[in-house]
Amino acid sequence: RLQLESPLFQKLQLSELPPISELLLSNVPPGTLVVTLQIHDNFLYMGATCSPPPDPDPEARAAKLQHVTTRVAVREVELHSCIQKLSELNLLIEKELISSVEVDASFSAQYCDILRQVDTFLIKPLVTDLVSHFWQWGLGATHPSNPKQLLLLPDNFLWPLPLERFPSLLGLFAPPGHAAFARDFSLHLTAMRARTTPPCPRAVSTVLLTDPFNDDVLRPNEDPKSETMCAMHKRLIETKVVGGAEKSINGQTLTPSPQDIKGMLADCTMFLSLGFGRFFTAMQARHLLSQDLRHIKLFALFMRAQNDGAFRRQTKADSMKSIKQQAMENSYGTPLLAAFRGVQCSIQVGAPVPVNLNMRCLETFAKGIQAGKPVAKALEEVLALTTDDPARRYERTLEGGAIPGAAPVDPKKGAPPPAEGAEELLPEHTRTAYFVVGVAWQPSETEAPVTKKK
Repeated sequence: RLQLESPLFQKLQLSELPPISELLLSNVPPGTLVVTLQIHDNFLYMGATCSPPPDPDPEARAAKLQHVTTRVAVREVELHSCIQKLSELNLLIEKELISSVEVDASFSAQYCDILRQVDTFLIKPLVTDLVSHFWQWGLGATHPSNPKQLLLLPDNFLWPLPLERFPSLLGLFAPPGHAAFARDFSLHLTAMRARTTPPCPRAVSTVLLTDPFNDDVLRPNEDPKSETMCAMHKRLIETKVVGGAEKSINGQTLTPSPQDIKGMLADCTMFLSLGFGRFFTAMQARHLLSQDLRHIKLFALFMRAQNDGAFRRQTKADSMKSIKQQAMENSYGTPLLAAFRGVQCSIQVGAPVPVNLNMRCLETFAKGIQAGKPVAKALEEVLALTTDDPARRYERTLEGGAIPGAAPVDPKKGAPPPAEGAEELLPEHTRTAYFVVGVAWQPSETEAPVTKKK
């Protein structure tokens, strides 16, 4: 029965999977550089291989497979100390966001300085080996053998590090380069995602769960005409950016029960969530684990915003959970649980983020998915957002979605290109928070337009 009905059990049958060479040739897009990173006994071990470009002769294509393995000495205690310091800084930033709309500049600078040190001393030497083996014609060359994207397979020790945003890795691809990256837990799980078919195919449908407990309120110093999360939710539904109007829920109209959220997951193929704290505050992990989610192509959680009410709720919810349960609800455990239940691709937020920026990111991402762009490309558009007035980056959008200080946008022409001298909208700390897990480079399926009955 487990073999027939349990997606988790099926994914654990590694003995029935083809050899790794066949997985690379059949289940990984051509031109994908797969890099596994493992910490063991004071060494960082790296194994890398690249799926060859298409070739009508399968044997000739298989012969082009090449790999490289190497290791770098590392003091595990020092690396663990760095990761622990990053966690502590995130906790301080989260507490600051309770009373402020901005990321504290001092904490952010310390956070980014630690990441630069890890990149310089740990990742950069590995990148040098990758370039010499897989970019033999140069990084700027358009040779068909050069990798087009990179799948990272870090172990749970390295998982908290935002490797996709490290300059040494981003430098492997043409700027901005964010769309070239995804991560996963193992090559076998990546292959299983590609090979999994839902038992009962569903029509393409996107649903949005927003601020389940209606925690979002405007602060006294914010423009009273600004949008709250629930107001933006209604606008995205009305403008058909999110098509599943009947199944989407916002906390202003209904406080969803776990059964309501399970119903949303059961009826959609793409699930988006915007809110405060962690997703499992609204629904415990056991409810997710009880579902077969092989029909879910995208599980995008734009969470980790914070305010006073949400922080108190999160603290109370955590006090009733065991340490082991809390550990499974972090940025490693959440996408892992989703993957074991059959989800193809997840978007996670690994650090606290300002409310207004998270709202802008969700809207930009949803529009990219609506346009049929791959998840990785839609996320790149989020990370590449710019602002003409950096002093107003933390201001919310106004009613109707207008950006404060920006010229009105013609819906027919779309957003104009960034002005000369425009700065990145997201601060460096916020850019490192977003990452994609799983199958990220396939074009998103678009919903069929709703036609009115005569």
